[in-house]
Amino acid sequence: MPRPLFPKSFLFLLTLLTGLVGLWSCNEDIYVDPVQLTTIRGRVVYSLDQQPARNATVKLTPGSRVVSTDSSGTFRFDSVVVGSYTVQASKTGYGTQVATVSATVGTSPVVTIQLTDDKSQNRPPSTPTLVSPALNSTAQSTTLTLKWSSTDPNRDTLTYNVLLYRAGAATPTSSYTGLTADSVVVSGLEYNTTYLWQVIVSDKVNTVNGPVWSFQTGSYPDYTYVFARRMNGQFQLFGATAAGAVSQLTRDGSNWRPIISPNRQRIAFISNTDTELQLYTMNLDGSNRQQVTSVPIAGLSAADLSFCWSPDGTQLLYPSNDRLYAVRTDGTGLRVVARASSGRIWAGCDWTPQGNRIAARTTGTGLYDNELSVFNTDGSAAQTVYTRRAARVGNPVFSINGQQLLFSADSTDFQNEQGRQLDARLYRLNLTTGSLTDLSRIQITNNQTAQTNKTAGTNDLEPRFSPTGASIIFTNTDNTGIGQRNVYTVDANGQNRKQILSQAEMPYWR
Repeated sequence: MPRPLFPKSFLFLLTLLTGLVGLWSCNEDIYVDPVQLTTIRGRVVYSLDQQPARNATVKLTPGSRVVSTDSSGTFRFDSVVVGSYTVQASKTGYGTQVATVSATVGTSPVVTIQLTDDKSQNRPPSTPTLVSPALNSTAQSTTLTLKWSSTDPNRDTLTYNVLLYRAGAATPTSSYTGLTADSVVVSGLEYNTTYLWQVIVSDKVNTVNGPVWSFQTGSYPDYTYVFARRMNGQFQLFGATAAGAVSQLTRDGSNWRPIISPNRQRIAFISNTDTELQLYTMNLDGSNRQQVTSVPIAGLSAADLSFCWSPDGTQLLYPSNDRLYAVRTDGTGLRVVARASSGRIWAGCDWTPQGNRIAARTTGTGLYDNELSVFNTDGSAAQTVYTRRAARVGNPVFSINGQQLLFSADSTDFQNEQGRQLDARLYRLNLTTGSLTDLSRIQITNNQTAQTNKTAGTNDLEPRFSPTGASIIFTNTDNTGIGQRNVYTVDANGQNRKQILSQAEMPYWR
């Protein structure tokens, strides 16, 4: 039997070696690279001032890991597998900001994210568009509704400011702020005047100015009354219709005691526009204002003074301390009509064409010393017709026929330093008989008793006859001296008393 070429031990070793080689080959085929990790860190700041954003939410994608920033605005994601990521930062009140980062072996990416206020993302409201009144429309009422339209793409709540200008004025006549409705009612506009207006809309982030629109009010109405009203410590003049429509006629200085010319086309009044009290005239709508006097109107109390037109409307008759002057309405021809007796001062006057006479009131050294007198236009034939040495008395006006004087007088003899009255009433004095009628009390003829027609504790003041003489217009106020003043009318016999205007005084019939 032939002998084997290799011993058994060799064959065993060869087999073992072959198996080890095969095993080694298998290990090379299933080998996996180890997982490589890194860190992503960064800081969140506010874009406006670069200050740290504390408690901002930071999200890492993919993976949806979320952390919050600390007091210095920093954040950190550890054990992040290398790769590309999105880092998203957000905080209430600010827009969400996103950054991308590539995480590689041996690096620790640092990212800075800036948060921007949400306001910068806000889209502005639309420019206001006109609804009414129509652009450049005319004959508009002095009270009307201005309406516009505006929308907001973010559905934010809108607020509006409205500026209203008279044409040619540099500053607004009126302004309306913080409106939440897209309309506003404006009132007290002047007649026959062009107005410009603009709407400014805001969504509390963005502000948009609208275009400038215009409209014109209607023609000046035929007013029934003119009167004075106290406004911010001054008097201003107004006109009013019988239906109650009111328009302001003056605005500069303090203006009071409006008196209509005999032809009913001009208004004369007292004004302190140039410091001294002077007489002015103007048209019924307040235009064409002209100063008439150069010697000022003057007396014991400015608000107590009164004057009148001559019957032909060419002159104004007015008091200036102890002299009663007449001057043409163009300011020429100044002359002294009468002088007060020694120690007395003129206060007010009236001029009737019936007999061409003048009625006037003088005071002594105080408001409670009063005389009413009647005289010719040259100052002659003076006759004292009413005297009160311890009571307030108003300025007299003639009746239509010139036979009576109408005035106000306190029925009491109360006096104080402020010139207060307790119970001023309207009186009509018959110049022929001297009889005096109390028009603030209705006379009941069947039993010869009187019925009170005036509210107790009030004063009736500043009466004027209507153009027909059938009615009287006057002021009523409480006797404190500081209460509201209202205008009333009453029949010439004292009946049918009614209030027609509030916050008004010194009325005159148109």
